[in-house]
Amino acid sequence: MLKEQPRQQQEQILTEFEKEILRLFRRLSVCILMLGRRDCGKTDASFLIAEILARHNIVKHFATNVRVYESDFPVDRITNLDDLRFWCKNRAGRKLFILDEAGKSLRRRTPMSSLNIKLLDELQILRKYQLSLILIAPHEKYIDTAALGTDVLDAVIIKNPYGLENVIKGRKIALYEDLFGERVIEFHDFPPTNVRFDTWDVAPFTEKAPTATPKFKDRDLQILWEWSHGKTAKELGLHFMQINRLVRKFIKEVMERETSHLTNKIDRE
Repeated sequence: MLKEQPRQQQEQILTEFEKEILRLFRRLSVCILMLGRRDCGKTDASFLIAEILARHNIVKHFATNVRVYESDFPVDRITNLDDLRFWCKNRAGRKLFILDEAGKSLRRRTPMSSLNIKLLDELQILRKYQLSLILIAPHEKYIDTAALGTDVLDAVIIKNPYGLENVIKGRKIALYEDLFGERVIEFHDFPPTNVRFDTWDVAPFTEKAPTATPKFKDRDLQILWEWSHGKTAKELGLHFMQINRLVRKFIKEVMERETSHLTNKIDRE
């Protein structure tokens, strides 16, 4: 059983960790590489970062390819590049996407795969939409080296860098390195996240959506398609009355077109 730390000590540790995360996110777009062997708490630490950013209103929108059961702030689930692209372009404000099992999406062994190439290209482009990223993997050896450059990464966090023995002893250690600020800090025993997520989820991430979504040139039609296929007004970044106006406009145009066709048919007869 892990040794329980006094509440005051946990809060102090979280405060110190918060300071570094808030310092890091002074940059408009941030990319963090979260490393560590299995069961060391990489995903937990990633959601802890999301909690800090949500609590301080630094980031407005959150998404991940991990299945989330419960959270104090909205977290969308995105499991493919098409939906991530759409999400980034249709959400105003700063965004954070947590990509678990990043080693499977950015494989070092298949650097020329379609997903590798498109994901690396898209991540650079999508960061212009104020997107920040947390990439989770067991070790950097699993990640395509193109994703590890300082032109992409801002910080690296290694959970339990000193081996499994420290996990057994209950020492929750994280080694944090800010690649631009040249800061290396070792954090001990910081508390778990309050986000409840599926720890056994395979966290898939593919290039295309399972059912391809048509891409309309007309933004109103794109919104109506997404809404009519299950997305809520909130998920689309709109108020329900905005959806209502779009629906009325669409119905009006369709009815007027059908009426015109019917009138022309009667005239011909």
